[in-house]
Amino acid sequence: MVTENENLAIVKEVLERHLDKKGLRKTSERYAILEEIYAHDEHMDVDTLHFKMRLNNYKVSKATIYNNLDLLIEANLIRKHQFSKGTTHYEKCYFRGQHDHVILTDTGDILEFCDPRIQQIQRTIEDMFGVEVKKHSLYFYATYKRSK
Repeated sequence: MVTENENLAIVKEVLERHLDKKGLRKTSERYAILEEIYAHDEHMDVDTLHFKMRLNNYKVSKATIYNNLDLLIEANLIRKHQFSKGTTHYEKCYFRGQHDHVILTDTGDILEFCDPRIQQIQRTIEDMFGVEVKKHSLYFYATYKRSK
């Protein structure tokens, strides 16, 4: 069984290779942002990520966070989601398979699920149109059922 520390070492190595390939510096801020994201299982917006980093006594600007989130997306270490108007969320993705989301509009909760039938639909689309789907996003917007 792989530990969280071993997983973190792996994603740091992935980031390091990406930075080398792009000719970018290996700054402590970049690694701190990556560590903070990988320390949590939740989807985070920039404000939440900034707040969590400040709680851990790490002073980093929101501009630095934004710039590095794009870099982490390029490195396939995080995914970006637009679940609602004006709010962008990010989630770690290196060790996670394809999954989809249910966004509860009454509570703001985000539920994840994986259904193999969606993968079959993706294969059908590929066959039907002669394309190769590289990634997909599926969001269901819902509310909790109210008791009568």
